[in-house]
Amino acid sequence: MTPKKLPDPRVIFALVLVLSGYGVAVRDVWLMAALLLLAVLCAALLGVGLRRFFWSLRRLWQVAVAIALLQSVFTPSGTVLVALGSIPLLTDGGLFKGLLVLFRLALFIAGGAMFLVYPQRALIQAMVQVRLPYEAAYMISVGLRFIPQMREELKDSLTALQLRGVVIEELKLRKRLSLYSYLLLPVVAASLQNARELAMSMEMRAFRAMRERTSYYTLSLGRKDVAMLCAVFLLAALLAAAMFFTIA
Repeated sequence: MTPKKLPDPRVIFALVLVLSGYGVAVRDVWLMAALLLLAVLCAALLGVGLRRFFWSLRRLWQVAVAIALLQSVFTPSGTVLVALGSIPLLTDGGLFKGLLVLFRLALFIAGGAMFLVYPQRALIQAMVQVRLPYEAAYMISVGLRFIPQMREELKDSLTALQLRGVVIEELKLRKRLSLYSYLLLPVVAASLQNARELAMSMEMRAFRAMRERTSYYTLSLGRKDVAMLCAVFLLAALLAAAMFFTIA
């Protein structure tokens, strides 16, 4: 899907809001799986790289397995699948809860990945046109810029340690946590310094001097965008009905 054919960002905002909102409320693993499948399908249609998406989920399996085991041992429910004597180690109730958490986290990641195909300026303008204050939209975009910068600085620090012969994987947990705490301090300090310089630059350019700002770049909803918004509202109604009948 080329950038010209992408739907209006406000449509994606509504879609992600519906999927994420129901993703938090849903307690049925099959309905959650259907939500995740729909989110992945929408992300694929927008041009999100699914290979990178599934690669980002590789460590979530550990969280799902840990939750399934903890739920099975401390609050067993359903049929016991694996037991050690009289102690249940894995039940189908715990397995379903672990899968529910896994699907929910994957749903949030898929929802966030949908915004990566849009330019930053389009996302800011979409926030402004849904009546979000410009200052809040601008600060969100600035905050997103600091995340890759902090990641690169932390990566450079870890590379410097490895070049000095420090094997982090062989350190004990206590020393590893202490090492990360020492590494995070200069990274956070550098980010705060950059934020201070950015704030000074914005004040020198009279940011927020006027109460309202006129945008040269604006977004407009086309017929396809309106149809997609109607489909999103219909999806919200169908999900509400599905939750009602599931609970009933």
